[in-house]
Amino acid sequence: MAGIRDCRHILVVALSLISTIVSAAELTGKVTSAQGGELLSEVRVSIVGTKLSTTSGLEGTFHLANIPAGSYTLQLSAVGYRTATVPIASLAETESRELLLTLVPDNFHHTETVEVQADLYQAPDWPAIGDVTLTTSELQQTSTVLANDPFRSLQALPGVSASGNDDLLAQFSVMGAPYEQVGIYVDDVLVPNLLHNVPNAPDAPTLSLLTGSEVEDMRLMPVAYPVRYADAIGAALSIRTREGDASPHFHVSLGLADSELATQGRLGGAHKSTWLLGARKSYIGYLIRHFFPETRFSEDGFYDLNLKLTHELTQNQTISLYAAGGETHSNDPHPPTDPNTLKRGTNNLAIARLGWRWSARPTVLVDARVGFVRSGYEEDNPSDLLLQRTLDREPSFGANLSWSEQPGSILQAGYSLRRPHQDFASQTFVGTQPPTLDVFHLSDLRQNFYVQQSLPIWKDRVRVQGGLRWDRLDSERVQPVTGQVSFSLRAARDTMIEAGWGRYAQLPARGGIRSGFSVGGSLVYFSDLPQTSSQYLLAVEQRIGERSRLRAEAFARDNETRFDFYNSALAVLARSALTHRDYSRGVQLVLQRRSENRLFGWVGYTLTYARFRSYQVALPPPLPAIGGDTPYFPTEQDQRHTVNVFGGYRITSSLRCSLKALYGSGFPVSGFPTVIRMDPYARVELRADKSWTVNKAKVTLYGELLNATNHDNRRFEGYTQLPSGQLVLQTVGSIPITPTAGLAFDF
Repeated sequence: MAGIRDCRHILVVALSLISTIVSAAELTGKVTSAQGGELLSEVRVSIVGTKLSTTSGLEGTFHLANIPAGSYTLQLSAVGYRTATVPIASLAETESRELLLTLVPDNFHHTETVEVQADLYQAPDWPAIGDVTLTTSELQQTSTVLANDPFRSLQALPGVSASGNDDLLAQFSVMGAPYEQVGIYVDDVLVPNLLHNVPNAPDAPTLSLLTGSEVEDMRLMPVAYPVRYADAIGAALSIRTREGDASPHFHVSLGLADSELATQGRLGGAHKSTWLLGARKSYIGYLIRHFFPETRFSEDGFYDLNLKLTHELTQNQTISLYAAGGETHSNDPHPPTDPNTLKRGTNNLAIARLGWRWSARPTVLVDARVGFVRSGYEEDNPSDLLLQRTLDREPSFGANLSWSEQPGSILQAGYSLRRPHQDFASQTFVGTQPPTLDVFHLSDLRQNFYVQQSLPIWKDRVRVQGGLRWDRLDSERVQPVTGQVSFSLRAARDTMIEAGWGRYAQLPARGGIRSGFSVGGSLVYFSDLPQTSSQYLLAVEQRIGERSRLRAEAFARDNETRFDFYNSALAVLARSALTHRDYSRGVQLVLQRRSENRLFGWVGYTLTYARFRSYQVALPPPLPAIGGDTPYFPTEQDQRHTVNVFGGYRITSSLRCSLKALYGSGFPVSGFPTVIRMDPYARVELRADKSWTVNKAKVTLYGELLNATNHDNRRFEGYTQLPSGQLVLQTVGSIPITPTAGLAFDF
């Protein structure tokens, strides 16, 4: 009888389990990225408080079965993305519910709608040819753990190198164009200086004022760029800062080289105002002193703060305030006794922008801005007496109008007004005599106006773009009018042919007649004229599937530098003459895959020739000629071969690895008549990010191996001349193989 009862009990339990399984609910769905709407694989989907979990498949799909009836919280987590929770209310027995879920990448502004771009490689505001945009995910992976600096991300792009291949510098060159000829815009505000640095200390490291947590995307336009960004003749860089999300979020990271805090949320209960606040303290100066104890300067590191406030005035009007500032201190613990030697210095930067954006109609967009940029530094000698002080301030105003009368057709016009102020003071000490004080103040008014049109033709198989621009400096007699034209032809479904031409002008740092020099017993004065550049681009791009492309392009820049020369009376223009000409030209090959699944990244090779020559200028009699004719010789950006490789792979939902490899055949460090090149430069960096989800918080451990091959990348320090006349380079080492790590908390 006992056996019969046991069998009957087992049968009841089995029938109960079968009934539960049959009546259990299930959840199915897809996971997409808020950036571009791509379906995401390797996302962990779990039900909080249970052991039920799964991982999304290749098409972003997931399936959770055998869920008892009730209400639950669904949690989604993946490395590089914010942990998301989704309430599941009143799940009934036998119910099958299908969901479409969205994950937000770290450092990404999330809106209520998912914006899907028709072209992954095309900027949404203006489809310029040849431009490259770094997304938030790419910014996060390409900036090094040692220096969370978006400018380090730029140095990983094809055709871009750290200036002089110096690992410690945030400055960069672009396909033969120097950093000084790159126009940098932060939310449409032209920023003359965006770098923490130590003035008059070329061997000191530099760091940009921005961090990865405040940048939405970065758009580099190397050649034949739109006239909207034509303040410089080399290249243009447009940086867009991100807005805060309505949902509160806190990010804290602790690393060997810096610490960072970023927090965001909404103001008030109307969901109309958001804020984003960040702070960073960098210790890179201490690390440099550890690596290179022979370096002269002891930097106390950098610190900076940033704030972004946005408010929705009406459904189609928004105002925003962005502000950032920081400071750097440096000190020479053992300065020479020379009173003209730097003992300590302070460098500070600040940016502020107040913007208004109005969607007057679905086809008309107006935005206006008021900006203020400030930078200054002070240097003192060993007796704490002033050596040099500068203070640059630049208030500005600008407005843009965009009109899209038909799909794909965009007409833009804009005006900007800037008034830079420069104050300079310096002292020179000679023996026991009172110091010689030099003080000056400069101020001028700068204006520009542009109009540009992008027009699709033949069912968008052909796109024609063009624009005109006018610039004026009130102390400059020349007001350049420049322009740009380009076209794109879709030769086949996946094949694009592009060509572009642009004529650009870069206004001088100051206008008016400058101090002169003696020629043949007479004084000759001069003034700078705008530098001009003619640029050309021809490219063929082949799409490989939806998310990959192979691009080949040829480029050329031809630049000219001219001066006005005046006689000693300062009343008569003696001559306007060409004094220098330089060019950069070459070819570039890029293979790129942009995806949040599996492999992503790029491989780029750039061949560049950059040359420079000067001309003799004949002045009216009785003045003799000045200068001299030279043949073309390499510029300091004439690096023949540049290779940029970046790749990443999300192995599991919690582990992502990436590799960055850079190679340069070497930059010249001295000019005509002797050209000496640095040795080839090579660097490989390996990175891994591992995350864990704890309740609604996420912990991420990130580590990186810098210079994994331990290549001896020498940095230029100077050169000496032997009695024979031979020049010998003086170099110092760069960062050796170095492991770095950090820990981040998001909640």
